[in-house]
Amino acid sequence: MISLKSLSKHPAGIVFHVLIIMIFVTGSCTVNKTASEELFNPASCDTQLINSATGDSWFLKDGALVVNLVPGKYGSVISIKSSGGLWDASKYRFIRCEIENSGSLPQLVELGFGNYDLTLGGTLVPPGEKKFLKAVIYRNQHPAYIDSLFPVMHGKPDGTLRSWMKSTCDSVECINLLFPGSGDGSQIKIGRIWLEGPYILYPANELKKRYYPFVDRFGQLNDREWPDKIKDEADLADHDEKESMDLAKHPRPVAWDIYGGWANGPQLDSTGRFRVEKYNGTWWFVDPAGKLFWSNGFDCVEFGRQSQTRISGREGYFEYLPSPGSPEARLYYTTGEGENIMKYLSFHSLNLSRKYGESWKEISNEKIHQRMVSWGFNTIGNWSDRNIYLKRRTPYVLTSNTEKTGELSDPYLPGFREKLLENLAASKEELADPWCIGVFIDNELKWGTKWASKMGEQILVAPQSQPAKKAFGEMLNKKYSSITELNKAWGTAFDNWEQIIKNHEFIPGAIADTKMFMNEFATKYYSECRDAVRKMSPDLLYLGCRMDFHLYPEDTTLNDIIRIAAQYCDVVSFNRYRYTCAELKPPDGGDYPLIIGEYHFGSLETGLLQPGLRYAADQNERADLFGFYLTSALKNPFIIGAHWFQLVDQSVAGRGDGENYQAGFLTVGDVPQHEMINRSREIGYNMYEIRTEIK
Repeated sequence: MISLKSLSKHPAGIVFHVLIIMIFVTGSCTVNKTASEELFNPASCDTQLINSATGDSWFLKDGALVVNLVPGKYGSVISIKSSGGLWDASKYRFIRCEIENSGSLPQLVELGFGNYDLTLGGTLVPPGEKKFLKAVIYRNQHPAYIDSLFPVMHGKPDGTLRSWMKSTCDSVECINLLFPGSGDGSQIKIGRIWLEGPYILYPANELKKRYYPFVDRFGQLNDREWPDKIKDEADLADHDEKESMDLAKHPRPVAWDIYGGWANGPQLDSTGRFRVEKYNGTWWFVDPAGKLFWSNGFDCVEFGRQSQTRISGREGYFEYLPSPGSPEARLYYTTGEGENIMKYLSFHSLNLSRKYGESWKEISNEKIHQRMVSWGFNTIGNWSDRNIYLKRRTPYVLTSNTEKTGELSDPYLPGFREKLLENLAASKEELADPWCIGVFIDNELKWGTKWASKMGEQILVAPQSQPAKKAFGEMLNKKYSSITELNKAWGTAFDNWEQIIKNHEFIPGAIADTKMFMNEFATKYYSECRDAVRKMSPDLLYLGCRMDFHLYPEDTTLNDIIRIAAQYCDVVSFNRYRYTCAELKPPDGGDYPLIIGEYHFGSLETGLLQPGLRYAADQNERADLFGFYLTSALKNPFIIGAHWFQLVDQSVAGRGDGENYQAGFLTVGDVPQHEMINRSREIGYNMYEIRTEIK
């Protein structure tokens, strides 16, 4: 059954206004049980139309479902169900769909399962063309022995992929096709939808036999081939020579000033520091020389820590490890003491040392500035090496943190501001540096999402020693004249105020008060951070805490936090893992600048076992999606920067928390991924022209 519905909230948190159609699929057709399984074929289905009040229309033609969309504010969605009940996708790794764009503009299409909050894959379909959208299937629920054989890995050699969202692949209620930003008159044709790429659940003994070891001496997956895979040390030198010629051919955008600002653009006041200004109806950074500046950056610009993987307890993963006492063994990083020592290694650093010798770090630190400007990037983002950014050749952002109790950055904690001032003082040189754009304080605080309780609810169940909980109790004392009045409002039976502070259970009736306190909490948090920044460096921009509100603006439940942040931050920051950011604007008609602290797209075509938080079918698709996203940011008048996460691919064996994403512009062999570089130059060299042609 296909159902194009007028939805107030679709499974990805997006509001849609679309046609209602029902198509009853006569049954699943198995094309080849070992290779693929057909789920939907419009050439062999019975249909029943439910009229749409919006005047949308559809029809079947030449084996395709043709739909003329009249989308709502955030685009359109088509939901496809089987008349036979739930689909089971657990025996496959991918799902494919034929999509043809009959319209005159490029069409972004995403695919998701059931009530999943984020889609599983996306593609860009040019006008008049047909593409085969490919999405990846996650399986968060799998036998425990797989995790025991491959611990601390999000993607595993057998094809198991875990996700940061709840997902169930063995009982798929529906397949959703999303068309974000589709305009009136858009026409799409939907063809077959099928599963492919068998997923085989091997027993534990066979898994170990098949895959141990699975990491080669260069830190790459050893049983697959792809272009530019490193085979020996000669390959490292060969790629370095090719890159040197490429960098010489593309030195830097001629339209940039020393900071990467728009040299040929208007001359504004020069203050000697970065600032923000709305110019001709569009928000911008302004660089120290008074030129308009749009921050196109990389996170994790460093060569070692972010690409490390745990060795201890996982030695069987690796076909080669530096022997104790060898020169390469100096690259091990250890934590803990005695029996608790944990050993880590960055194969990227190991490959750099093989390529450049003992001076590998100095050469790499110098070369990254040449790479960035050649590739069209002008900003070093979060979690980067100060030995790199203090060369003062590329503008950068500073990162600092507040003191936490558990996952809570509690501004009611005694000494909260003093500790933040101490942390900021540790970066005294950066605070006074003209090359420093601004400072992020903290990252992705647990304000609350659809996957986690909101901060106010966390405080409700927090230990009684939590300072914020005591402040919450004081707020309740002021609001309610008696415990009886509170019990009436909450539907509880507390005997006294102390019992509320000792409470560790969620109380549905308390939600209104927890929301009220969360706003008080946010106000105190942001004001304390702003005041600390102003005290340490009055002219340094405060960039907020990089909120992970990925379902905003369709999901409005945390709009209060955004509005409060805007009162104190010079720039409001979001980490934004979506396929576009065209819809990212301040709530309720607000007018202030925004910056994206993280985004990326990754594939499974270059030996990584997890694509990242946004999937691309291959390297060309990855470059297309990157270009589309970055262009949507440049054309958004509120967004003044976007930072790609991250510079180098994560380790195939996983970083400390298990992430092993194909997130980089550089491979573990330090090879630039040319599809991404070509697209970044295409956009980065022309980003000021793109920005000023906002329509």
